[in-house]
Amino acid sequence: MTTETIQPSVHEAMARFRSSLLRRSSAVAWMVLIIIGAQAVREEVFRRSEFLIPIVGLAVLLVGSAVTRWERLMNSKLAPWISTAWLAAVTIGVASLAAIPELTATAEPILFGIAAVSGLLLTWWAHAFMTVAIGAAIAFIAFSLGEAEAIPDILVPLLTVMVVAATTALVGFEFEKEAIVSAGKEKKLETQRLDFERLYAVSATLARAESLAEIVPELVGTICKYLDAQVGVVLLHDADMARLEVMSPIWVNGNTLDTDPITVEINAPSVVAQTYRAAKPIYVRRVDRDSDSHVLLKELGLSQALIAPLKVEASRVGVIVIGDPREGEFIEDQLEKLGSLAAPAGLVLNQIGRYEAQAETTKRLEEVAKMKSDFVSTVSHELRSPLTSIIGSLDTVNRPELAPPEPTSQQLLISARRQAGRLQRLIEDLLVVSRIDRGAIPIHTESIQLKPLIDEVVRVVSIEPSITIEPDDLGVEADRDHLSRILINLVENAAKYAPGSPVELFAWERNSRGFIAVVDHGPGIPVDQRDRVFERFTQVDQSDTRSRGGTGLGLSIVKSLSEVMGGSVRIEATEGGGATFVVELPLTSSMPTNA
Repeated sequence: MTTETIQPSVHEAMARFRSSLLRRSSAVAWMVLIIIGAQAVREEVFRRSEFLIPIVGLAVLLVGSAVTRWERLMNSKLAPWISTAWLAAVTIGVASLAAIPELTATAEPILFGIAAVSGLLLTWWAHAFMTVAIGAAIAFIAFSLGEAEAIPDILVPLLTVMVVAATTALVGFEFEKEAIVSAGKEKKLETQRLDFERLYAVSATLARAESLAEIVPELVGTICKYLDAQVGVVLLHDADMARLEVMSPIWVNGNTLDTDPITVEINAPSVVAQTYRAAKPIYVRRVDRDSDSHVLLKELGLSQALIAPLKVEASRVGVIVIGDPREGEFIEDQLEKLGSLAAPAGLVLNQIGRYEAQAETTKRLEEVAKMKSDFVSTVSHELRSPLTSIIGSLDTVNRPELAPPEPTSQQLLISARRQAGRLQRLIEDLLVVSRIDRGAIPIHTESIQLKPLIDEVVRVVSIEPSITIEPDDLGVEADRDHLSRILINLVENAAKYAPGSPVELFAWERNSRGFIAVVDHGPGIPVDQRDRVFERFTQVDQSDTRSRGGTGLGLSIVKSLSEVMGGSVRIEATEGGGATFVVELPLTSSMPTNA
């Protein structure tokens, strides 16, 4: 922003004060005319021509002053001449009246007031001229009245005029300096206000944005409007291709215009690429049609251009190009304003670009997750059919009439059946995980007595834990299949990580909620890992647990199924060492049978 645009001229700074002073001086002059007129009537000189001519002249001058728009006149370069002429006319009129002996005592003191007004109203040279003119008027009055022989009678008024003139000139000079400084500050504040309004308008435009395609033309149009430009273009940096790409549509004369893809290589000699590399605004006063550095500007049909980088601190986002002012030429001040408006634009465009890239990445990840879930579901279903046949065949062969007589063969069949059951539960776990991911897990809650269900679970896992249920008829509202899977996973998990140690199973009620705890006495789970064990494919000690098998899905399924049924699961430390998993579910009496 240049100094000339902020520092006002002395005429602009003093215009308001001088116009106000002239209006008040005119009002006082009317009162003076009335007093002089009254004195003229008393002395019976009002009919004489030497009175009528100056009094009528002063009256006409004051009437003209009353209808004059002094603010406009005092704001022009002619202000000193107009003010001087006005005071000179008043001085001549008053001196003419003071030359009448009967009116001298009334009119002559007014000349000292005119000298004081002159020091506040006029520039130094005009004030000096008026001081000399007033002194001449006093001398003229003295000669007209025949008082020239008495030199002190002439010198005293002249010295008085000079003192009054010098004093008011000093006051006027100081006031003029302060007025210029104040007007400069006021003008600067007004310029800053306009800049803030423009910045706010740009920021408001950016705040409404949801996508780059939506915001770019509106943003460019707002900036072009404030800089009075006809064409606006934004080029964003494509990091993968190391180039700047014109965002379509561009802004032309208040309308958006779709364009073919236009790119500028980062290392090209183009002035646009130079602006991006240097991260500093550039003013192109004349677009050279034969210059390689002005190729893009020539394609856009520009004759002048302001180019500013779009950046966020040290990160460069792109470039904005504003071209062809509606009238005249661009000025350096507009280049600086473009730079200030480009700063918030670069920040928001960068954030929107990152948001869109992140949204695209998220969308792809969701597609991949869906494909994975569909794949797992399909494969699990395909494995289910042959595994069902295998389990059926093993159960059939294991019947007493068909079982082999050798004990070793019988043990092999039992082991094969047990491992087939584990494989079946693993496939079921994969199907459950797939359904949880899709939000399609079925749930059919009913009132379930815990004792029969727990006995059934114990038979399935081939583990005999210590079971304590209080009261014996304790029931909960749950999905039977889901609750069975939860208990099977927890009991097998306890047996796997605490081999050779007893597994205990407790069930109780409190505050209209049912609680089931599976307790082991193994190594336990460190406090800092208790939240992680419910994540998929997570095991406490990877190196140790690999030998124990497992997919790391069991506890994740326990947590998901518990929450689906309106319950929860948590881990507590077992006294003496080990881990306790507590499942909390609604009691039978706390909710309807069909949830």
